[in-house]
Amino acid sequence: MSFIWLRRLPFMIALPVTLFMFYVLTVEQGSTGVWGGIYNRLYIILAWVMLAVGLFLLSRRPWFSAGLASTVIGGLWIGAAIKYQFLGSQLVAPDLIVAALSAETLLEMGLLPTLLVIGYLLLLLIVFAVEKPLTAWQRKHASLTFGSVALLFMALNIPAFYIDLQWTSQYQNTLPIFVQSIWRTQLEEPTQAHKSSYCCFKSDKVAETFTATPDKKPNIIVILEESTFPPEEVLNFKAQDKFFKDAYPLKVYTAGGSTWVQEISFLHGVAPPLYGNGWKSINLFAPGRLDGRIARQLAGLGYKTKTIYPIAGRFYGGQRFHEQLGIQDFIDCKAMPECAKRKWNKMPDEVFFDEAVKQVKLNEQPLFTFVATMRQHSPHEKSTTFDTSRCKPGLTEKQCSIMLDYSERMKLSVKAYESLLAQLKKLPERTIVVAFGDHIPGDVAAYFTEEDFYKQDRFRTFFNIWDSANGFVTHKALEGQEFETIDIAMLDALTLRYAGFESRYLTDKLVHMQECSGSFCGFGVDAPISGTRLTQLNTPPASP
Repeated sequence: MSFIWLRRLPFMIALPVTLFMFYVLTVEQGSTGVWGGIYNRLYIILAWVMLAVGLFLLSRRPWFSAGLASTVIGGLWIGAAIKYQFLGSQLVAPDLIVAALSAETLLEMGLLPTLLVIGYLLLLLIVFAVEKPLTAWQRKHASLTFGSVALLFMALNIPAFYIDLQWTSQYQNTLPIFVQSIWRTQLEEPTQAHKSSYCCFKSDKVAETFTATPDKKPNIIVILEESTFPPEEVLNFKAQDKFFKDAYPLKVYTAGGSTWVQEISFLHGVAPPLYGNGWKSINLFAPGRLDGRIARQLAGLGYKTKTIYPIAGRFYGGQRFHEQLGIQDFIDCKAMPECAKRKWNKMPDEVFFDEAVKQVKLNEQPLFTFVATMRQHSPHEKSTTFDTSRCKPGLTEKQCSIMLDYSERMKLSVKAYESLLAQLKKLPERTIVVAFGDHIPGDVAAYFTEEDFYKQDRFRTFFNIWDSANGFVTHKALEGQEFETIDIAMLDALTLRYAGFESRYLTDKLVHMQECSGSFCGFGVDAPISGTRLTQLNTPPASP
């Protein structure tokens, strides 16, 4: 009896995870149209067969091979679901590096699924030990099958069948995106259509040399307001609560996640989509390849440059790319007692704002401080009944609940922000504060379509500029260069020029902004509107 049980054990262990693949095939969606769905499901089936048969050729154990192939593909699919839930972007091959470098945060995000996958891998070791290898003649059939399937799989990966690696929809082309990202996520420097002092990988240190500086250098604090956008951007939601004052539309590059793209856009001063298919993983490739601009420029004038971060510095290479881009002192969550004792997605903004004020008081040098917050991070799960006074019939109950929870948190964020400004105004040093939203929340991106947004634009947030000497100065800083939106990669130049700094880098970049109507155009992606060389335009008027 025990012998029969041992013979059935491999089947009993491998079957559940193999059946899970049918669930994946049911849930997974492809690109638009019938072919899109067929392509994605065929891709998953061929990948499974190729992996299972390849493992069989090595082990001669069919159930072990089927179970391990299912666990690998199923584990990647679960990992993609976890990443999308928290970060709003698809799983790509460089994420495996992240898993090794920041395991503690990833386990906090998906501890149970991770333990389940690890547990199944351990069970498959038992299968390997008890399953009897099959006879050698079956290897010939397996070799023929493997070769045929591998050729078909390779055919699905030729350029004609490439998938858009920038998908922001969950359970859509998950495996093709992951596999193709192995060779399609390297950063590529664009061919410049004209001589430029502000693009691309490396900085122009001569152009960035300041020709004028303020008599008394102000502190500069940059606040990344996590997942924050004007709620009136959602067409069928009535925004009643106070938003950030003097807010101006900001163009960002991701929806629902990938905060690091906006961090690098500001600190590096270049629009990441110019760098090819790998731009969403730019955080992993920045160290050693990309130069910082605003932080490094200010450090050259004696500024102390700091980052105050709401999670572990190792998470997604945050500390590495901040330091590469000019940050000297990286203060992560573990270094702040009030942060370290809370869950990463239950963090009030006051924790980081208090640290920013503390740093201003402690340092004798002028400070450039980059502060990231976490209050609005998805999910917005507060159970709220449908409010007909706020939500029009065009919204579902789920959409209404998300927006009502978002609005409640927004009131807290605005209150914390105004309290920070009140504290800074009392200090003797002049301080300039630039606040911006990095993207719409992940659950807003998941449950709302483009048609739900003003001008069908899911990539519009906000920014504002405040000066302890002059109050809100967003429109003053823009001075006649007001467009539909301002690209986030332009904020460094606007900030420095308003603060009283001058350089050829700043002038050239603001001329570019003028010519491109606020965007970062003209580098092999799109051409300047008038077709003229950007350097031939008139210099923008000086800021006070």
